[in-house]
Amino acid sequence: MTFEPIEKKLSIHILLLCSITAIIFSSLSFIPSASLAESWYVRPSAEIPLRSGKGQEYRILAVLQDGSQVKLLEDDGTWARVRTSSGKEGWMVRRYLSTSPPLKDVVAQLKTRKIQAEKRVADITKKLDKVSSASIQCEHDLKACILERDRTKKAYGALKIDASNTIYLKQSLSKTTKQLQKTRQKLIAAEEENRHFKNSNRIKWFLAGGGVLILGWIAGLITGRGRKRKSLVL
Repeated sequence: MTFEPIEKKLSIHILLLCSITAIIFSSLSFIPSASLAESWYVRPSAEIPLRSGKGQEYRILAVLQDGSQVKLLEDDGTWARVRTSSGKEGWMVRRYLSTSPPLKDVVAQLKTRKIQAEKRVADITKKLDKVSSASIQCEHDLKACILERDRTKKAYGALKIDASNTIYLKQSLSKTTKQLQKTRQKLIAAEEENRHFKNSNRIKWFLAGGGVLILGWIAGLITGRGRKRKSLVL
């Protein structure tokens, strides 16, 4: 984390250096070639007279300053016919013309492009910071999603186990219910059989008691008759 600001500053400086280099090359590419009807510039010197003809004896039409931009209309090697930015046409000494713009214009152009490049670098840096913040936020969201996924996966596994246990419990409950129904049926049959058994035992005891009473009554009759006979004999 401590190396991140250094790497960011280094990348910004590299980007700025590349931008300035590109600006210099692009500015050099704007230097026109030596051809007619293109922009030429007066070389650094004193004031250069623009004459009405090829020679020092011709009338001076204007005085051209250092860096003045003109259009080359005709070139004989020693003299050149040019047109100024104000529209005047005349002749001047050819050696005072150059296709290279003045150094002050190049420097001013480079300064302008440097300012534009710095602004672009600042914009790119802001966008990079936003992207970095968004990347950090996305990383946090991803971690949260992974945690939520793991929780959901764990809950799903537990739910799956519970579901299998529920199915097993349902199956066990179904078997237990069937066994309970069979046990109830057996219990009802046993109770019915017990009821019949009790009823039959009651009848048996009733018959046994009745039989005892009859036997006692018969025995009583027999013993009574025997006593009567004995009394009659006596």
